[in-house]
Amino acid sequence: MDRYSPVLEGNRMKWLYKTLLALLFITMVTSAGLAAYYFGLVNQVYDKSTHNIFGEQPKYHFSLVLNAGDDDYWQSFKEGVIEAGKVYHAAIEYNSVTDPLDMDQVVEYIHIANKSRVDGIIVNGGYSSSYSEAINKAAESGIHIVVGMVGSVDNQRLSYVGTNFYDFGVKAAKLISQASSKASPVNLAVILSHESATDDKTMVSQNDILMSGMASVMESEKKINLITTLYRNSHLLGAEDLTRCILAEYPNVDVIFCTNAKDTAAAARVIVERNLVGEVVVVGTGLTDEIKHYIKKGIVFGVLDRNGYNAGFKSVEVLAGSVADSFQSSYINIPADIYTAINIE
Repeated sequence: MDRYSPVLEGNRMKWLYKTLLALLFITMVTSAGLAAYYFGLVNQVYDKSTHNIFGEQPKYHFSLVLNAGDDDYWQSFKEGVIEAGKVYHAAIEYNSVTDPLDMDQVVEYIHIANKSRVDGIIVNGGYSSSYSEAINKAAESGIHIVVGMVGSVDNQRLSYVGTNFYDFGVKAAKLISQASSKASPVNLAVILSHESATDDKTMVSQNDILMSGMASVMESEKKINLITTLYRNSHLLGAEDLTRCILAEYPNVDVIFCTNAKDTAAAARVIVERNLVGEVVVVGTGLTDEIKHYIKKGIVFGVLDRNGYNAGFKSVEVLAGSVADSFQSSYINIPADIYTAINIE
């Protein structure tokens, strides 16, 4: 019978311990290497500012300068741009501007895109002489440009893709005239997103065009009495505060009209808060899950959806066609859809 040897057993344990330690070290090193490798690949594909799933050689390089904030339309617009980038093999460099009135940052991104010699720029800047100058300089450099807001820039390399705001105003007025069960004319209050971001007081803004379309219907049909128009000039005085002001100063108001999804939901919340469901209704813009809920409850009568996703997708399509020297229209209208309780599903 073999005799038990403490020394031999100790040597075996030391050998086993060293082997396990070596295997653990190799496993850790291998795992770290693989993690770094895949992390690098992910960063290449999903960089925080560039969306490119086509490796090192995309067909086009477009710069998206988006004054998005938390506006549902521009978030959908961005999604449309990114998806179209996949279809048209375009790397999309995304530059976000969070302050709606920060035109200096918008202008800076346009200049950077110009110096980078991108193939195209998609931008939704507002109204200023420096913005127009930056757009024209980029166009003079041979860059094709799509704007998402109506402006005064006139250049053969520039296209507008988005809402026909006169037609939008007409559709809004017709929807508003149907919103209240009270006898005509219905008393209307309007909340616009901002008064103007322009330093050129002679220029017609999108709000002006929208209100002109509404006025054409109000004058011809005599079904709406516009009692006030308010502007959300800052986030400090939002649509909720403006709605409370309207209800306090104009207790005879029947309909409140809002021009984006955030304001539409905010106005609806105040109607609920003040126990005025059935007395005052909201006609709004944009379609979110929250707004769908309010439509089903009768708090929001209906909304106009500007189809931000379609506008973003079409913007890339227009740029790709322009770079390829195919004819592209300078004005692409993305029609607004109307949703009420009848067709919300």
